[in-house]
Amino acid sequence: MANEAEARIEQALIDWFRRATDPRGNANLKARSGVDLERAASTLLARVGEHEPARLSDIAAGTGVDVSTASRTAARLVEQGYIERSTDPVDARASLLRLTPDGKDALNRLTEARHEWLREILAEFQPADRAQFADLLERFVTRMIAASG
Repeated sequence: MANEAEARIEQALIDWFRRATDPRGNANLKARSGVDLERAASTLLARVGEHEPARLSDIAAGTGVDVSTASRTAARLVEQGYIERSTDPVDARASLLRLTPDGKDALNRLTEARHEWLREILAEFQPADRAQFADLLERFVTRMIAASG
């Protein structure tokens, strides 16, 4: 049986996940950033930015989607001028993805929009509370990733 803290954490995570996957959240991010990308495209753009140059198969695995889904999303980002493909020098059958200058700009605007949103949410937190929350959340996510293999 869950203790009170576990139950509160579980409920907070459920509430957060519901809000994070609510289309209104992505609409808010689009409005704040001025970047008109669907959630999957924003996620792929961020992942490429974190790991460029990146193989599509690695990006797909890291975002939890199959390669065909990631490929379609990447193709749209190429068409929009946010990423570019090049041949992998190690394996000519594979391609590497990189952000274009427009992709870097879009990613920066999306990141700043999320930071603006976080500043609004955390405005009533004291600096020490923000730091403690960041520490605990990082620790939680690290353990969660380790536990899920």
